[in-house]
Amino acid sequence: MSLFDPAVHWASTWKSAVSSANLPSATVRSWLAGPPTLDIDAILQSVGEQLDGKSKCSKHKFLRRWQSLRTRLLQHIASQPRDRIHGRDPVWEQCLVDALILAFDAVQQTHGIELFEVQLRAGLIVSGGWMSRRGAVAEMQTGEGKTFALFVASLIAALPGRGVHVATPNAYLAQRDHAELRETWALLGIESSCLPAEVSHEQSQMAYRADVTYGPGHAFGFDYLRDQLAIDTDARQRPGTRLLKRLNSPNSRGVRLQRGLAVALVDEIDHVLIDDALSPLLLSGTRPGEAEDAAVHRQAGEVAEALREGTDFQTNGQLVELSDAGLERAYRVLEDWSDSPLRRPWHEYVELALQAKHLLHREIDYVIDDQCVRIVDQSTGRIYEDRTWSGGLQQAIEAKEELPIQRESEALAKMTRQRFYRSYDYLAGVTGTAGDCREELRSVYGLDVQTVDPRLPSRRVVHPTHVTNTIEQKVAAIAEEARRMINAGRCVLIGTLDIATSHRVATEIRRQGLSCELLNGLQNTEEAEVIARAGQPHAITVATNLAGRGTDIRLHPDVVTRGGLHVIVAEHHRSGRVDRQLIGRCARCGDPGSCRHFLSAEDDLVSQSAPWVGRAIQRAMATDQIETLSVDSQIASIQKRQAKRAAAARRQLLEADERDRGLVRKAQSNRDPAPHLHALDAG
Repeated sequence: MSLFDPAVHWASTWKSAVSSANLPSATVRSWLAGPPTLDIDAILQSVGEQLDGKSKCSKHKFLRRWQSLRTRLLQHIASQPRDRIHGRDPVWEQCLVDALILAFDAVQQTHGIELFEVQLRAGLIVSGGWMSRRGAVAEMQTGEGKTFALFVASLIAALPGRGVHVATPNAYLAQRDHAELRETWALLGIESSCLPAEVSHEQSQMAYRADVTYGPGHAFGFDYLRDQLAIDTDARQRPGTRLLKRLNSPNSRGVRLQRGLAVALVDEIDHVLIDDALSPLLLSGTRPGEAEDAAVHRQAGEVAEALREGTDFQTNGQLVELSDAGLERAYRVLEDWSDSPLRRPWHEYVELALQAKHLLHREIDYVIDDQCVRIVDQSTGRIYEDRTWSGGLQQAIEAKEELPIQRESEALAKMTRQRFYRSYDYLAGVTGTAGDCREELRSVYGLDVQTVDPRLPSRRVVHPTHVTNTIEQKVAAIAEEARRMINAGRCVLIGTLDIATSHRVATEIRRQGLSCELLNGLQNTEEAEVIARAGQPHAITVATNLAGRGTDIRLHPDVVTRGGLHVIVAEHHRSGRVDRQLIGRCARCGDPGSCRHFLSAEDDLVSQSAPWVGRAIQRAMATDQIETLSVDSQIASIQKRQAKRAAAARRQLLEADERDRGLVRKAQSNRDPAPHLHALDAG
């Protein structure tokens, strides 16, 4: 088995125990196949039978029911030998039944709604494997209520009392979900919290002391790294220092923020564990003020303006390399220049300036907000306030945009998101689009994907792809289709890959005399309000693909009767899964809806990854055969290849992380074994 498979340790332990038990071969074969699976249908049937006749009860009774359930499970766990091998666990299954009933009753009392069977089923899929430590991913259709499904799963996972981390794609969704369920958690006597931003160490500690803690996925990782650094610093103090601190501050909770990595339940797990996995968790620090080499960056930008591509430098992907002629020209300028401090060789400053000038573009790769460069996530179009480029690239862009050049951050600790989330004792989650990442979820995280059938049949109408020769023609066609839809009394959501394209589409729509809302990907309360209004008659909303994701577009009754929301995919993403996420915004929960992809021969996916498709489009346009041209299968094939390349890049990053960890362990074993290794190792 692959070293990336978390099931390796579990499987080896299980097989070793079975082999030493001298059991019948048939029993051995059944157990070696894996941990016992839950009979979810039987559990749900039992829940349905016991829900009949349930009535409201007091908060005190809810509290007693929860405490009784937790006590029963903990007593059962304490009575079981750690290495005991067994099939089905009737006590655990009854605890699951009681937990589902408790979740159902609590939501009904606080929200006045009844949880659907699909939400209870998804909650079981996510947390039902806790006893066997084998998590899973519940794939639910968009609009089926993943927030409440995660509530059910979190309630189950909170039973042992070790703490549950509910990870979301961003801080806004964490705050929203916690606010929606805070009253329900309080009714059960379960302490819940949401990770606060920019608060004291003590406030963060309090948030982690709760039974259930909501937060953005990256925040849990960064706090883990902070804990490791704090432990490292504490371990290096002089003997007796820690004891003296405890005596002077008897109420101190210590240096750690987190209690440990017990359970992580991830909302939009494909985004948090897959899409974000190419960006390692890098904890850094910086001093305020202008960089000492700010003048060097500005001079490098001036030199870059005079260099010619092909003669002085070449581009390779996202990198720039100076030729011999380019190096000579760059260093010739340096001879007549002042003696300023350099953090790297002079020609690397020039290459960074060239990279900023030719490969990174404003409104596509970054935006300028309040005199600061903000990175745009290429997989989502979302703007990040807490990320910067490293290695001097951030400063090169600041010089290009004539902004104040800040000091470079210094890396304090680093680890991949894969290694961090694999460190949890139990990991599981939900998503609406597992799609092409099923195998990666299984091989890297040990998570199998189980699909939950929708509560109501889908009424989505998928129209044929609209193909044009140029981007300009495509944008005009998008605006015209939006006009037809709103004239019919419907509403329209247009998804783009980047901010520049969203501005271009919005400009064309307004040029045609229509009004539209424009979302830039900075997910916050204001954006959520805009996306919530997108279901009104005649509304046109233009957004980057995942802007507003997680916020329901509630359709006006008149829109429902006229065909529902129409989604326009302005350009194919390199991942077909992201396209499906956008399409999933329409026809939710049995509502009507429709969608259409738009494609031009000049689109990046075509021109960069499949130029032959572009030539086929041009020939079809020239011979007036565009109506008979089918490109869907070719686009799907391109997206599959791109998904494989992205998965390979993530795997290489994890391999490098594993090698680095092995080198650190080896080096530490030859010197001082404990403190530094403990600080940097996530294992």
